[in-house]
Amino acid sequence: MRVTLLFFLLLIACKPAPVEESSQDQLDFTTLGLKSTNMTLIGEAQKKALEWNSFQNLLTGIENYDHSTASTLKLIEHLNDMLENPVDDFNDQPIISRIVVLKTRLHIYKSYLSYRIKEPTEIERKYNDIIQALDELVLQMNWKINEFNRPNKALLDILKADREAKKEDSLSSD
Repeated sequence: MRVTLLFFLLLIACKPAPVEESSQDQLDFTTLGLKSTNMTLIGEAQKKALEWNSFQNLLTGIENYDHSTASTLKLIEHLNDMLENPVDDFNDQPIISRIVVLKTRLHIYKSYLSYRIKEPTEIERKYNDIIQALDELVLQMNWKINEFNRPNKALLDILKADREAKKEDSLSSD
């Protein structure tokens, strides 16, 4: 009798624990208030950015983003490529800093995606931070090419013309 009772207790104790299915494991991203990018490249910045394959790959990756860890890692790879192979026009410290910020935000989001329990408000906030970092990168690229380079190019043209005029004056006076 004792053996039977012991066997019965052992059988009950070894029963697998009930599995709780969490409704939070499956989030519906379409119901979340996720932002989309508000900034676009304009003018000369748009032309120069079309030549930067890494940046175009990043934009395509964000358009096709499915909120998976693999997709997030792919975006991080594009950013790493942008840092390793910058185009001369965009090889500027403020732009590189914006790329690093965007990369950091993607790492934070990737880390949060691995959590077992995810809060929809946190997903929204972290994803919207990524979009804000992208908008700031695009804004910096626009400023660098369209605002900062234009006056410098005009000033450089004036200085070249002035140098040529001085060279001609010195030749004519000799």
